[in-house]
Amino acid sequence: MTTLRPSRGSRRQRWSLAPLWLLAASAAAANSPTDESVTAIWKAQQLSFEYRGDSTVYSCRGLQDKLVMILRTVGAREDVQLHGFVCDEQLSIARFQVSMKSPVIASEENVREATEHDFKDELVARASGEKLASAADLERFPAVWKTVSFARDRNMRLERGDCELVQQVRQQILPRMSVRIVRDKVRCSSSVGPVGPPRLTVSALVRAPHIDQ
Repeated sequence: MTTLRPSRGSRRQRWSLAPLWLLAASAAAANSPTDESVTAIWKAQQLSFEYRGDSTVYSCRGLQDKLVMILRTVGAREDVQLHGFVCDEQLSIARFQVSMKSPVIASEENVREATEHDFKDELVARASGEKLASAADLERFPAVWKTVSFARDRNMRLERGDCELVQQVRQQILPRMSVRIVRDKVRCSSSVGPVGPPRLTVSALVRAPHIDQ
């Protein structure tokens, strides 16, 4: 059997091209638009969430506070509310509805979705004397893609005992928000190694901070 080997010249050419690839990658990263602001609108949602803890037991209030802080950090507006709260601290089970508004890019599709109203919406608005929002009524604001590390963010103050909560938020709520998973290293079982703070990194669309002129 004959084994073909690259000639010295071809090997030299391959190594000489490597820096060009590195330069191209660096240029692409430098020109990435992730830090640029985009125009966004608020998307109102009601989501069902269920928490089941095998290793961590929260007080009902503590669970609420943790969840609200996580959602605010990844873009939800300050007025997040939990409704229909059912919490059993003995069994470490909680079920409730999350009512929140979070940013989405103000595309034609998202604006159309935000202003489509069914018969029930019309009845509620008529009974309360409110006007249903049109495209012109929607609040538009600048938003940016922010990288959030669940293990390092000081606002969330997450510990290794919060692993199950983060894992379940990752599965049930984050897919419904403008959140992109960058790195998912959430491991809640000690069988796969030492359990530390939940190692989840995301890119979340958040309202751009207001800068006074």
